[in-house]
Amino acid sequence: MSSTILVIDDDVALTKVIERILCGAELTPLLAHTAEDGVRLAQEQRPDLILLDVMIPHMGGWAVCQTVRRFTRTPIIFLTAVGDVESIVKGLEIGADDYIVKPFDRAEFLARVKAHLRRNQTAAPTVSKYDLGDGVLVVDTAAHIVTVNNEAVDLTPREFDLLRVLAARAGQVVPTAELVKEAWSLTDRDALDNIKPYIHYLRKKIEADPAAPRWILTVRGIGYRLMIE
Repeated sequence: MSSTILVIDDDVALTKVIERILCGAELTPLLAHTAEDGVRLAQEQRPDLILLDVMIPHMGGWAVCQTVRRFTRTPIIFLTAVGDVESIVKGLEIGADDYIVKPFDRAEFLARVKAHLRRNQTAAPTVSKYDLGDGVLVVDTAAHIVTVNNEAVDLTPREFDLLRVLAARAGQVVPTAELVKEAWSLTDRDALDNIKPYIHYLRKKIEADPAAPRWILTVRGIGYRLMIE
């Protein structure tokens, strides 16, 4: 299956050039000419890699990068005419994986894109035990056991499945629809509405103060994040 590359750049002529280069390399381009469309497509389409301009109007490339990093670890490469050292350092520090300055060499550009795709698609070893806080919260999916401060917590199957998915993607924002689909294999509206009480039940069982959660945080309008300490 061809990898999908999201290009976020307001320069229509340049994005057409990039589109041709990507298609020639048997990659599937997805174009966004505004920051807002770029964030929306990153969330809805889940591309395999994102190419992002710093100077995109309104929100700006820095803010787009930080926003996208709230819900995905998809590789981000800044592709921009802004080439000073301070900007390159800033781009990498706020979450980008690489930084390419325009004008760019086509062969080097494709080599970098493909390198990040290979790195991201390499299968990670199967993990069955997640230690989220130096032993404070442990989720053992093989044994189907959750412990808080070395004490076993009794979870229902549905609660455990939610926590399992959050633990596997700890530190990342998991959109609500994805969480329901991965945990319960459901996509209907009722499932999305019913996730809130289950998050509430989970917090009552693993949080010292469910009203001020330490572990399971709500990311308003997107989903939930399980914190790592």
